[in-house]
Amino acid sequence: CVPKPDATVAQLQSNIDYVCSNGADCRPIQAGGACFEPNNVRSHAAFIMNAFYQTNGRNNFNCDFAHTGVITSTDPSNGSCKYLS
Repeated sequence: CVPKPDATVAQLQSNIDYVCSNGADCRPIQAGGACFEPNNVRSHAAFIMNAFYQTNGRNNFNCDFAHTGVITSTDPSNGSCKYLS
């Protein structure tokens, strides 16, 4: 589950805020975390949206995020940042 290309920064920040305020472990996208770099909203949202999708049943609706998410078959992990799968 990753952001759609046309999702705005404001929408993606809202997704991060929603997931992180509902008990998700958001430490990986915080300074010093394995997924902090690249330090931008789209990358952080991709990690958090995928974590939410993977830990909440992997249903299509768990990746909707008000029509800003899309399920991908490509693993977006990079370097030390490993996405749940």
